[in-house]
Amino acid sequence: MVKMSGVKLFSHGGELRAELSDQIEAVKRNGLNGIELGGTEFGPISDISFVAACLIRKKLNDSGLEVLSLSTTIGRIGIRDDFEAQIEKLKNTLEVCKVLGADKVRVSSFFIPGFENPDDYQQLVIDRLGRMNELAGAHSVTLCLENKSGCYGGTAERCHEILSALPEMVGVFNPVEFVKAGENVLNAWDKLRSRIAYVHVSDITDDGKPVPAGSGRAQIRDLTRKFIEKGGRNFSIGPRLTVRRSNKQTEQDRFSYKNSDAAFDAACGGFKAIIGMRG
Repeated sequence: MVKMSGVKLFSHGGELRAELSDQIEAVKRNGLNGIELGGTEFGPISDISFVAACLIRKKLNDSGLEVLSLSTTIGRIGIRDDFEAQIEKLKNTLEVCKVLGADKVRVSSFFIPGFENPDDYQQLVIDRLGRMNELAGAHSVTLCLENKSGCYGGTAERCHEILSALPEMVGVFNPVEFVKAGENVLNAWDKLRSRIAYVHVSDITDDGKPVPAGSGRAQIRDLTRKFIEKGGRNFSIGPRLTVRRSNKQTEQDRFSYKNSDAAFDAACGGFKAIIGMRG
């Protein structure tokens, strides 16, 4: 068990139902501090209007919840795809940040075509992220690079390259994505530890099934301890646990759940057990 005061827990918005009121209820039910906001009934957070952002801000203010960051799909396109469309998404996202009072945006580093050498795209990736980083900096927003497998920054070494080239950026450490990329989670942590802003809480079995934190092979207990020891406090819970599609998917599978609320509660409970929190 890892136990430390000052830890803050957030829901990853993609784990919950679209309606913001449902997201707020789930967060409050589990005693979390706030939301890493990915989308609502108004659409993906990168695409919403000014009016929608104002409505979201009011609901969040009324609930007393914090926004850890805005979780976007910006950068989750092929390296050869239309980059200017991503810039437009980022511009809108930065305006949404102003309304919501958010100062972080999660992004990815572009999918590399299969069977091609990612190193051939290093400078293009850095140039594109650099342009995005300049836009964010002008709005006093920090870009948070996620180690998305299949993207250029899917390995610790290439994340390190990006963050070294763009020192204003920080990292979001997603242990499951490192497992998917064939990386050792704790070795990846040692490589990136000085640049990580928050940890995405997730876990996975040997056969690729998402499970509550501590029940798989993502070394989440040791990762959590190391993150807290170096002063880290923010965790975003987002395991995408399995929801049963029918009664044929029986309760013999201990890591499948009757609905999204039950799945999210299990995810929160698993991580709370690791950090020594009740409820």
